[in-house]
Amino acid sequence: MRLTGLLLALMLLFPAFLQAKSPEQVKSAFLFQTAKFIEFPKVNNKQAVTFCFYDVEHGIGELLKDNSNLKINNIPIETVLIDKKQQISELSRFCDITYIDETMEDDIIPLWIDTTSLNTLTVGESINFLEKGGVVSLVQEGNKIRLYINKQQLLRSGFKVQSRLLAVSKFHPN
Repeated sequence: MRLTGLLLALMLLFPAFLQAKSPEQVKSAFLFQTAKFIEFPKVNNKQAVTFCFYDVEHGIGELLKDNSNLKINNIPIETVLIDKKQQISELSRFCDITYIDETMEDDIIPLWIDTTSLNTLTVGESINFLEKGGVVSLVQEGNKIRLYINKQQLLRSGFKVQSRLLAVSKFHPN
């Protein structure tokens, strides 16, 4: 009887553990949690930490847009839809984090990487993204999502990453 009561109490207190998470939900959580361990130089002058996406109707962009009450270090988040045709220099002025999903990497990486402000965290979904100059990648390996960081780009960037995030990350190239 006690075991049944304990199990019922756990199910009521932690219902999220009972639901399977999609890769998009896991990546969304990774992206949000990653931002908590980064100090963005532009945030001091802004009212929100800005996540920029090429799609806010599906996937990770939709998930963060639907949770607009989230905060990072007591600063609200904002999700912004960006257009492929926008000038890259314009985007770097208001994007703290720009997420580029794997389906768009080949179209966008050549434009973004060479001209993106070093104050913008670029996040992709593949090792190829890191090889072409992206800073962070959320790579799916089997049924796990792993956080990879491009050390060279990180050292060139204008933001600081806390050691706790570095401790749980893999680096590419090694």
